[in-house]
Amino acid sequence: MKFCAKIDDGQYMREFQNIVLTLAKLTKECVIIIKKDKVHFIANEESGAAAPLVWVEIDAKLYFTNYIMEGHSDDNGCTIVLAVSPIHFSRALSSFKLNARNCKFKLIHLQFPCLRTETEVLSQSSGEPRQIVHDVPVTLIPRNEWDYYDLPQIPRAKLIVKVRSNNLLRGLIDKLKNISPTLIFAANSLGDLNLVAKNEMATITTCFKNLEVQTLDDESQQGENIKVECSVDCKKTSLFFTALQVPTSELSCGIDDDRLIHMEINVRGGVSVHSILPSVCV
Repeated sequence: MKFCAKIDDGQYMREFQNIVLTLAKLTKECVIIIKKDKVHFIANEESGAAAPLVWVEIDAKLYFTNYIMEGHSDDNGCTIVLAVSPIHFSRALSSFKLNARNCKFKLIHLQFPCLRTETEVLSQSSGEPRQIVHDVPVTLIPRNEWDYYDLPQIPRAKLIVKVRSNNLLRGLIDKLKNISPTLIFAANSLGDLNLVAKNEMATITTCFKNLEVQTLDDESQQGENIKVECSVDCKKTSLFFTALQVPTSELSCGIDDDRLIHMEINVRGGVSVHSILPSVCV
C-alpha cells in the first residue's frame, strides 16, 4: 500500500486546509477514501449525534501536481481507506499560513500508520526554505470493513434551487435555531424559497425570490408550478453552515418532499462539499 501527493499552488493549499478545518468543526474522526482519480472525506457522527452527514469530493488532478497511490483492488479500481482525526490533521496543515511554497503528503508506518505532511516554508528572517514535518496518526481500514464506509450518493431531489449568498443563509439560520427546533424549507419552480421557523408565539418566514431552479425531467410536470417542502433539524442545519470555512458564492439546495434536503457547495470545478439533512416530524 502506497500513497504520496504534492500541492504546489498556494490557493489550493489554503482551500485544502479550510476543507479539513470544516470537517474538524463537525466531527472528531472522519474517513478518507483515496482512489486513483479522487480523494473523498466523509464526516458522520454516530446515530443520534447532532452533526449532519457531510462529505467532500476532490479531483486529485486539480489539487495535486504529483499523485501516486497503490491500494487494494475493488470493483472501482484501487482504493485506500483511512480514518483520521480532522482536528489533528488541521493542526498539521496550520503551517500553510507561514508563507508555504508546497506540501507533500505521504502514508508511512512508524510504530503505527501515519499520514506525514512535509511543508516547505520560507523563513521570514533569512528567506531560506525550511521543512516543517508532522506525522498524523491514521487507522487503516481493512478491506473486509469497507462496506461500512460506503461513499454517500447524491440523492434524487424533486427540486433544486441555487442560493447566491451562503453567508446570508448562515447568519439567518444561526438566529432561527434559537426560535424553533425545526426549520422548514419550502420552494417552488418559480424560483421562490421560503425558510419558516415556528414556535408557540410566532411564525417567522424569510423569502428568497427569483432563484435559479432545476426540476426533475418529468414531462407530466412541465409547465406546472411544482412545490416542495421539507422540515429539518434547525441545529444540525446551523452546525453545517457554521462549520463551513470554504469560500463559496453559490449553494445548491435539493429538496425532496418530507424526505431530505441535499446541500451542495461547489468550491471550484472538481471540488465540492455535500451534506444531507434528513427530514424530521414537526
